[in-house]
Amino acid sequence: MPNPRRMSRRAWVLTWAVLCVAGLTVTAWLQAAASPPEARPERRIKAECREHIADLEGQLDRARRSGEEKVGIVTFLPIGVDCTDERADLLRGDR
Repeated sequence: MPNPRRMSRRAWVLTWAVLCVAGLTVTAWLQAAASPPEARPERRIKAECREHIADLEGQLDRARRSGEEKVGIVTFLPIGVDCTDERADLLRGDR
């Protein structure tokens, strides 16, 4: 009598192929069903940095409107105020 537990090589390959296709299908379905990531909330600007950031935005707007490819902008931070994060966010385009 043949051993019922013994599977042929084809049966193993077919079983693995079916499991792989099923796994890929489920993964694709889960990624499609997942909600899109929420937009990052806008960072708050410190009160003492608002004027500095507004001035910097104005300079950037004037530079973009001028149409020149390379425009240098010089910024000075207020004394005793740390606006480094806000300025970096603005220049990176996070705002």
